[in-house]
Amino acid sequence: MKKALLHKTTFLFIFSILLTFKGFAQTTFTVGDLNYQVNDDGVSVTIISSVGGQGATGELNIPESVSYEGNDYAVTAIGDYAFLYGFFTGGLNIPNSITSIGDGAFAYCCWFTGDLIIPNSVTSIGEGAFQICYGFTGNLTIPNSVVSIGDFAFNSCDGMTGTLSIPSSVTSLGPDTFSYTAFSGITVDPENSVYDSRDNCNAIIETNTNELVTGCKSTIIPNTVTTIGFDAFKGCQGLTTIDIPNSVTSIGADAFSFCYGLTGDLTIPNSVKTIGAGAFFYCSSFDGTLTIGESVTFIGDYAFRNCSGFTEAVSLAVTPPELGSEPGWNCVVFEYFGTPTLTVPYGCASAYQNSAWYDPMGWNGFYEFIEAEFDAVSDAEAVASAVYPNPTHGVVRIEAEDIRNISIYGISGQKVFEG
Repeated sequence: MKKALLHKTTFLFIFSILLTFKGFAQTTFTVGDLNYQVNDDGVSVTIISSVGGQGATGELNIPESVSYEGNDYAVTAIGDYAFLYGFFTGGLNIPNSITSIGDGAFAYCCWFTGDLIIPNSVTSIGEGAFQICYGFTGNLTIPNSVVSIGDFAFNSCDGMTGTLSIPSSVTSLGPDTFSYTAFSGITVDPENSVYDSRDNCNAIIETNTNELVTGCKSTIIPNTVTTIGFDAFKGCQGLTTIDIPNSVTSIGADAFSFCYGLTGDLTIPNSVKTIGAGAFFYCSSFDGTLTIGESVTFIGDYAFRNCSGFTEAVSLAVTPPELGSEPGWNCVVFEYFGTPTLTVPYGCASAYQNSAWYDPMGWNGFYEFIEAEFDAVSDAEAVASAVYPNPTHGVVRIEAEDIRNISIYGISGQKVFEG
């Protein structure tokens, strides 16, 4: 028994020594308004916080080096959450000695102003590093030294209105990196091996997968893009119209969510097969027709929730697309949609009526289904993409590009309208 107790005591003593050594390796000290921690190399430091904490104010100038107890240290890193919720009311100056900016380092520092210049010594920008720093009123400069930018890094920095330039060095972009921003344009260095902005599209496209990962208010989606990625346009400030080309086969979750400025019609082309959860969530300013292409097989939860401005809805799919339902959500794809009436292909009303598309109250779906004939009508000069309702006793809607003239014949073959 005494021998066992001795072993235990010895173990605790050794463990205490290890803790002491570790504490020595991570010496912390304060110089001026900033708290530092000595890095493992013993010659550089990381900024871990401000003396003022969340109450810190004024312009923030980070030094290149500091001296403490006769030793000089290079300031090489800004630690995780170092300035979280700081109330700085001026500019932010980051020196060329900094190589990494940690997760949430400046998150919620809402009152920074002016340009944000990342020095050409920085190689990584952490998750949420500048999230909700909406006070910046100038340009964002990302140097050619940066390799990775984490999730949410510049989320909600909507005061930055210039052109976002992605250098050739960036090979890793997290999702939601630039959501809720107002950049006027986007360019990617032609030498970048992972991303491109082909055809002057003002977007970031992953080259190997043809997935559009980030767009802005002036994006024109190229017809080589096959996927609109997760959060690609989420909260995009100033985006008023969007044209989805026939090359796109899937629209990712939250791809256009909270794009309040989108107006007019929305056409999901016949090439699209899946529409992700929340894809157009809260796009409440659409005030025209929603047309869902014939190849769509699945629409995720919340995809069109709160799209309250639509005045018409059309589904070209003969088989009602599956409406996704996350556990516990009860399939709220069309909750608070603008119209309770859906036009569907001729002979398909009963299929929609007996599916999750039907809601007798019209709160989360449709209670009226109108059948229409969508077969293409064409000649050498024009192709009609939709003619409905057919048959009709009143108004008929004809959708086509470049309509020059229209002739309508009754069931007896008699011409009843030309114009």
